[in-house]
Amino acid sequence: MRATEIMRHVTQWLRSTHSLVPNKTKRSRSVCEAFGLWGLHIIPTLTWTTVRSVRWTPPRAGQWKLNVDGASQGNPGSSGGGGILRDSTGCILFAFSNFYNMQTNTVAEAMAIRDGLFLCEEQNITNIVLESDSKVLVDMLRADSCPHWRLKNIWADIMRCRGRITTITHQFREGNQTADALAAHGVRSRRRTVFSFWQDMPLEARGAHRLERLGIPSLRIHRTPLPASPRQWRIAWRRSGVVTIGR
Repeated sequence: MRATEIMRHVTQWLRSTHSLVPNKTKRSRSVCEAFGLWGLHIIPTLTWTTVRSVRWTPPRAGQWKLNVDGASQGNPGSSGGGGILRDSTGCILFAFSNFYNMQTNTVAEAMAIRDGLFLCEEQNITNIVLESDSKVLVDMLRADSCPHWRLKNIWADIMRCRGRITTITHQFREGNQTADALAAHGVRSRRRTVFSFWQDMPLEARGAHRLERLGIPSLRIHRTPLPASPRQWRIAWRRSGVVTIGR
């Protein structure tokens, strides 16, 4: 094998190894120094951090807002789902926490939507604002299309209750913390529970509900990788054995 071919294989191996390292570790000085011992100069990934406030907003008068969430430990793994239905003043009509055995995050989220709509159907509730932090399922519901064959049966149940939904909105996880706490409780408790009063909910869900009802925002921190400047790339490539790693 030629020397250039060996270098190419080593470079590919280093890149694939680097992709397994957590983002926080990638930017650390120790990782760059370790690659430097092999004579490979690493350009750390630069990130742009944005911070925004996210809060839960109540529905309009005459409407009900159903917040749902799914959780999976392992994806797929032990999973659960939860949700809460509130009126325009933030008062609870019901909340639920269910265990779904071994499922993926998307399947658990879809099952939580189905179970929440079933509870609404039992109580003959319409004018529902459905809110979820799963962008994939929100887009599917807006398009009334389900390309995932694993969700076929769950999707049929959701479509049967589709007429009760007036609005479908996407919410960040930071603005969906009550449903998130209920889903996590479902995984831990490994049972199905329906709560009629906020005092009956688990402690984490009660605290999140209080903050959401008061309109207290949460901070969402988002980090976006930035490419290095052209000047940095030119300087790096002038050196021998340079490996450039980034997204």
